[in-house]
Amino acid sequence: MEGTSVHRVHFPESEDVFRHDADILVSPMKDSTIHVHLGFLQLQHKYEIKFGFDSTKQTGPLAVRNMNPPNINLRVNELRPLCPSGTSYEIVLEMLAHKEKLLKEQILLESCDDPVETVTLVLHARVLGRGKGTPFLKTGIRCIGVETEDESELSDWQGF
Repeated sequence: MEGTSVHRVHFPESEDVFRHDADILVSPMKDSTIHVHLGFLQLQHKYEIKFGFDSTKQTGPLAVRNMNPPNINLRVNELRPLCPSGTSYEIVLEMLAHKEKLLKEQILLESCDDPVETVTLVLHARVLGRGKGTPFLKTGIRCIGVETEDESELSDWQGF
């Protein structure tokens, strides 16, 4: 065909486009809940997750509330304020991606000054099952181990 030209769409290769998808998304809500979107993780992998967040209201210094029963798939290793006013924090977690598809875990933080004042972190992740690929981890997330299943769990054989 005469006069037909090939058109291609070009997108600028800027670091901003890459970083937008690579960062953990932290979304504060009005009700002292903060949603944290971790992206894709892999089933039975243990991750160290580090991110910063701003408290949605002035609560004073925050501490991790003891969960009863404790969550064996999620542990807070460190919670430290980033400013003297106690409104910005950095948290370091260990989390096991223990179930496939959508994973939602919660951490309850309470004010050291008034235990009634709380902030809830809700962690969201999409977990890929075995053989579904290896996810590109967001900035602040690193794999620190793989939980292996016992061979007895893999077999249907009941024994004698």
